[in-house]
Amino acid sequence: MPPKAILFDFDGVIADTENHHIAAWQRTLAVMGWQIVDEVAALSAEIDDREFLAELFALRGIKSAKIEEWLLRKQQLTVQLLKEAPRLFPGVADLVKKLRGRVRLGVVSGTWRENIQAVLEAAGLAGSFDLIVGKEDVTSVKPAPDAYQLALKRIRLVAKSTVAIEDSPSGLAAARAAGIRAIAVGHRRPFGEWVGDATYVSGFEPAEGLLQQLGL
Repeated sequence: MPPKAILFDFDGVIADTENHHIAAWQRTLAVMGWQIVDEVAALSAEIDDREFLAELFALRGIKSAKIEEWLLRKQQLTVQLLKEAPRLFPGVADLVKKLRGRVRLGVVSGTWRENIQAVLEAAGLAGSFDLIVGKEDVTSVKPAPDAYQLALKRIRLVAKSTVAIEDSPSGLAAARAAGIRAIAVGHRRPFGEWVGDATYVSGFEPAEGLLQQLGL
């Protein structure tokens, strides 16, 4: 049966935000007098910001630091960069346009809702989504299923009538734990073990290819 709702992850699925986060971290840490290379800053894309910063402090032997203040500074910089240069992955806008009105659309992400809204509003897509579940809405982020379980509750649908689109092992694990069928989108990431038992697509172009996978 065709799904009644499509739930998109955000970073790495809808928006190409890695460089925004790298730049925000580098600018934030520069205020501390630290310089980190792109490869180190990019690790923040795989884990929560608080965990990333705590690990940096631990590596430098810093036991007492104002983590929350630095996280707020980094978040403010991130939102500013996202508003100035929102970057959607190719095919996102066309896919959303074709899905709108046929299924319910949502964003279920481990990032802050403010980040999501900044990009969707700048791209003219904010009105296309029925719900947004962000980091602040749950106690445990992906790979815990909490965000997806909350999304299902809010849209009043069961897991089997929903499809999640993810780009990471933790996101796929979260969808799987919630009982939701998942599609792994690579964009620039090739097929590999990270996909697990999910259906893999290389990207969103052409939209008809994904629509066929969804049975729409």
